[in-house]
Amino acid sequence: MISDQLFYKFSSILYKEIGLYLPLNKKYLLYTRLAGRLRQLALDDFGSYYRLLQDNNSELTKLYNLLTTNVTSFFRESYHYKYLEEEILPFFKTEDKKIRAWSAGCSTGEEAYSLAITLNHFFEGEKMDIKILATDINTEVLEYAAAGIYSYQKVTTIPYELLTRYFMLGRGKNKGFFKVKDDIRGILEFRNLNLNLDKYPINCKFDFIFCRNVFIYFNQTTREKVLNKFYNFLKDDGYLFLGHADSGKLRSDKWIQVWKTTFRKNL
Repeated sequence: MISDQLFYKFSSILYKEIGLYLPLNKKYLLYTRLAGRLRQLALDDFGSYYRLLQDNNSELTKLYNLLTTNVTSFFRESYHYKYLEEEILPFFKTEDKKIRAWSAGCSTGEEAYSLAITLNHFFEGEKMDIKILATDINTEVLEYAAAGIYSYQKVTTIPYELLTRYFMLGRGKNKGFFKVKDDIRGILEFRNLNLNLDKYPINCKFDFIFCRNVFIYFNQTTREKVLNKFYNFLKDDGYLFLGHADSGKLRSDKWIQVWKTTFRKNL
């Protein structure tokens, strides 16, 4: 088992490096997530693993992958996409024909592809320049997302019209799997990013930022830090979409709520 003292050492690394807040009541979670890794490395105890982490960036990345939870689905919290289609996108008909969006904490890619499909479908037939940045701390889920291949169980929440338009059905050994078509995959750039960084390697501003069910893993200090970053990376008329468990009370001097867990910058 993991002693309280050792648990705090692990949780300190996670909080300092990626902003992940683990209180003591999550000690069993830490144990279950790391036990298999210890067996893979033939280590006898968690203290040995903690020592291995010191100045070992590749193993730290593995630790982040093991401790970050990735639960998502296509068109999850569908009211966000409905609001986007009905209340926001029509105004882009007369704008500069360019949209930039960011899926922060994109996990295995379902959210980012849902956003890409929504934008592409709405502007189909028009010359609209659409680019979406999709980021996550977990390198393993990013590889899965970039491949764009999903089982039948994963795509059941996609409307049939959109599924047949934007996915290819696998055959032979790929039977039962669906692959996102290239015209949608080309809209997205998947990139590893730690939201706890002091400076993000991003050189553009966004019309929309989706960051849903990510803040539940941060404490209030880290949430405020990341929200300030989002505020600065949004265009003046940009929108922030948060998860149902994330929004809480945002600072009224920075954000105006316009719909369910949907916010605009307060200028």
